[in-house]
Amino acid sequence: MAHVKKGTAGALLFAALVVTMVFSSCQAADYCHAIVPCSDETCSNYCQKNNFKNFQTYCTTGQYYPTCCCRVPDA
Repeated sequence: MAHVKKGTAGALLFAALVVTMVFSSCQAADYCHAIVPCSDETCSNYCQKNNFKNFQTYCTTGQYYPTCCCRVPDA
């Protein structure tokens, strides 16, 4: 029974490590800046003006202002 617990703990630790690596790599590819108003159009224009290629856009609520983020794959 102890062997099962060790195997389960090891699997959970490995899964947590993989999720952390994937999450951190996604964060590294996001370039964000305060944009008012943040919409699909204004955010897309911001990403284009900064010469990002193959980007995806999304708006978030920053501490004080809306924030446009350009998610760039393989950055």
